[in-house]
Amino acid sequence: MLAADLQKEIAVKEERVNKLIKEKGLDGICLFKAANFHWFTAGGTNRVVTGSEKGCAVILIMEGKKYLISPSNEIDRLLAEQLPDQGFERCTFYWYETPMKVIKELAGDKRLGSDIAVPGMTEIGVDIDRLRFSLTSQEVEKARKIAEISSRETAALCASLKPGMTEYEITALLSETLLREGINPAVLLVGTDERVFTCRHPVPVEKKLQKYALISLVGEKWGLHVTLTRAVYFGSLPEDLKKKQELVNRVDATFIANTIAGKMSDDVFNAGKEEYACVGYPDEWKMHHQGGAIGYAPREYRGGEGRNEKVIVNQMFGWNPTLQGTKSEDTILVNAKGIPTIITNVPGWWPTQEINVNDSIINRPMILEI
Repeated sequence: MLAADLQKEIAVKEERVNKLIKEKGLDGICLFKAANFHWFTAGGTNRVVTGSEKGCAVILIMEGKKYLISPSNEIDRLLAEQLPDQGFERCTFYWYETPMKVIKELAGDKRLGSDIAVPGMTEIGVDIDRLRFSLTSQEVEKARKIAEISSRETAALCASLKPGMTEYEITALLSETLLREGINPAVLLVGTDERVFTCRHPVPVEKKLQKYALISLVGEKWGLHVTLTRAVYFGSLPEDLKKKQELVNRVDATFIANTIAGKMSDDVFNAGKEEYACVGYPDEWKMHHQGGAIGYAPREYRGGEGRNEKVIVNQMFGWNPTLQGTKSEDTILVNAKGIPTIITNVPGWWPTQEINVNDSIINRPMILEI
């Protein structure tokens, strides 16, 4: 029997999908993407290959029924372990076949929408994406739990670092603590010393830490993602590096303070872009994407890429401005009042900077000195 909170979460999602079916004049919707499988099933997964866009099973929602369309060698596992008691009707095909044969048998000539481009179906991926943006109360609690663990374990790792550790070792240590909690490090970047200044995305290599380390994490559990960046310096932090961190924090604080329900994402992006100019780096925003909405994807969409979406209540964002060698990044939730709140907080012993933006005080982490 499903727990009451899980039942409520799934009911909300079924209602959203059925409403979209009616709005689009369709008879049903097929979900191929792993992100939408996670979302619709309240945390179940159809993935076998980690990080793949599509999983081994398809969901068809049609005429008040939910069908799980899966290879015959996967169906029992999926229903027992990923979707117990969720009311799916089982439909199978052999591993050397495709699910399209089953979908055709079930739907015939009915009008179906899909989250990917499929011949004969209406591609409505962006519309389905939007169903995910506003988290249910149950999802908010999940996100806060993922954020608390990810923040705690990243800070603990930073405090335990020692010169001489390789970037591979640092990656392995954080991955182990997260995986023990069921959190998958969907993105884990570790840059040390000069690599922090030359690589905007420091994918770990076999380099040993000397004085400076920057760690960026996207942690995922139940399909939900949170993001954060932390940095450590051994010895007295150079004044120019400290100043850069303070400036990039100001840009991030501007992004955060402007992420208010009802605003358009382009307006939030432009506010951050203008702050870059105010702190003396007018072209720095061109050197790295600035982040955007986060949830069932590491970024549901990114600011400044032409997709101008309205910020909504219970939506998460992860802005990530950089100044060469520094970065500021956390996960924020636009709460029920439409106000941004940071959910990946640093512990009390971590140094922070208070920044006033439009009469709102935003706390941003500084670089930890050891």
